[in-house]
Amino acid sequence: MSMLKDFISKDWTRGEKVLLASTCILAGIIVGFLIAPIKKGIQCGNNNGNTTVYGEEERE
Repeated sequence: MSMLKDFISKDWTRGEKVLLASTCILAGIIVGFLIAPIKKGIQCGNNNGNTTVYGEEERE
């Protein structure tokens, strides 16, 4: 418990404050990505509607 009090009451430089804040924010973003549910699945492609498929007869 005394280690926590020493950590909190420490004199922080501006660089240490920025580093600690950015580390906490980035850790929160990573944890959020890991625990977030996938809404519509994962798709690779542009889905532009091009569904034309040519058969053997139409190619010749």
